Amino acid sequence: LRMLRATKNRFGSSEEVGVYEMGNSGYGQQSGALIPVSDPSSRFLSGRIDTTDIDGCAVSLVVEGTRPMTAEIQALVATSSTPGGSGRRTVDGISVSRLLLILAVLNKRCGISLNRHDVFVNVVGGIRLNSFGCNDGSSSDLAIAAAVVSSLLRIPIRADTAFCWGN
Repeated sequence: LRMLRATKNRFGSSEEVGVYEMGNSGYGQQSGALIPVSDPSSRFLSGRIDTTDIDGCAVSLVVEGTRPMTAEIQALVATSSTPGGSGRRTVDGISVSRLLLILAVLNKRCGISLNRHDVFVNVVGGIRLNSFGCNDGSSSDLAIAAAVVSSLLRIPIRADTAFCWGN
C-alpha cells in the first residue's frame, strides 16, 4: 500500500489522502501501476481476526482530511529485563513523546505504573497516526491507552469494539 497525502495547494490547505496499492504485472495491469483502494479501512484491518478477542489490540477511528479510516493499534507490555527496572519504549506509527504522555496520564490519573515494564506499540499497515486528526494524533490516544492497559492486565478487547476521541 502507498499513501499519497496532499497538505497544501496554492489556494489553501487541502489535507487529503489517497490510498493506493501497487499493481502486479498481471493481465491488463502494468507493473508498478498505482491502483486506488476504495475502502482503506477494510484494507488496513484485513489481517485482523474479527472472531477472536485479543489482549493488546485496539481499533481506532481516525479522520484524514474528510475521509474517516480505521487503524489497528497493537501493544505489548512485558516486565523489563534491564538492570534497575527502567523500561524501554518502542513505537512504530506514533511518536515516542505521544506514548510517554499517554503513559504519564495512565500513571497519574489511573494509578497504572509502567516504570518497570517494556512497552511496545505498533500501528498496523504503516500508518503514521501523528499526522491524523488535528495534526497531533490525539484522536487515537484512547485506543493506544486501551491497548496498553489490555496487554498489561491481559484483558482482551472485544473484536467488534472501536475507540474514538476528538472534537
